[in-house]
Amino acid sequence: MKKSVMLPVLLGVSGLASAQSALTVYGSIDGGVRYATNADAEGNGKLTMTSNGTSMSNRLGFKGVEDLGGGYNAHFALESGFINGTGALDVPNTLFNRTATVGIGGAFGSIDVGRQYTVASRTIAVYEPFAFRFPLSTYAVAASAGFRFNNDIQYSGTLGPVTVRAEYAPGEQAGSVNNGTAKAIGASYSLGSVAFGGAYTRRTLPVAAAYRENSHFTLGAAYNGGPLRLAVGYADEKQETGALDNTSRYSWLGGEYLITPFVKVGSAYYWNKTETAGTAGKRDTLILTSYYTLSKRSSLYAEIDRTNFDGKLAMSAAQTRQTGVSIGVNHLF
Repeated sequence: MKKSVMLPVLLGVSGLASAQSALTVYGSIDGGVRYATNADAEGNGKLTMTSNGTSMSNRLGFKGVEDLGGGYNAHFALESGFINGTGALDVPNTLFNRTATVGIGGAFGSIDVGRQYTVASRTIAVYEPFAFRFPLSTYAVAASAGFRFNNDIQYSGTLGPVTVRAEYAPGEQAGSVNNGTAKAIGASYSLGSVAFGGAYTRRTLPVAAAYRENSHFTLGAAYNGGPLRLAVGYADEKQETGALDNTSRYSWLGGEYLITPFVKVGSAYYWNKTETAGTAGKRDTLILTSYYTLSKRSSLYAEIDRTNFDGKLAMSAAQTRQTGVSIGVNHLF
């Protein structure tokens, strides 16, 4: 009896000893200053240290993978956001607020469980002009159906030029397995210099003392040819309320151009229209960016953005437009 128990244990130990494992520590530190006009209702400007990152959000991450043999692997990812101005977490009392997943991968693709980027956000990254950089000035994060989900079970698989994704995040609410849930599917296609994709997300969110349906879809395309990248995208979100539905629509167009191996410039236009309880609001932003590469891991950057606000989205009667200027340094490790 003891031999029959010990043999699988010994075989398991032997398998573990021969498995190949790897751990990667990575991150991004981005610091600089930003000046914005009309920062308050009186129209005063404000100078801040953008210590959560302007070009890229600050992060410290750990990734691990173990070869299980037969083309399979086990892997995990833990990623924390931080404020380099104070050293604090960017979300108080949440250590790995950016990512906390574990999964199994192989020729079939990958299944990951935990807090992670949504299918919509991963799909939009294919055709977002700056790949979610400059999040303080652009609308791409807001247009991505939540950007990250807790308790998320996500599948991704790639076959040739096509990548497909699907996810289900249980709401963990008593009384109904549908309350608080999120479900999504998405796909992207990349061949040569052309890429495009789309995703559809369905959530059930607490609104007006009840769980109500939220739907979101996005479509877009990108061109990557030599030094030039161009991207265009659209996202539409609708939230049921029991009365007048809330809607929000986003669109964007922009790109980047590598002038020299060390200098890159970019520009994009973002547009957003929302309607809540019959009251509409609009905003549009034009942003110009530049990078100077110091090394493979370090760069200097500058950006200027101009935003116009109208209706419900106007911050106040005196805040119908805002100009922002940012400069900083980014280091990847």
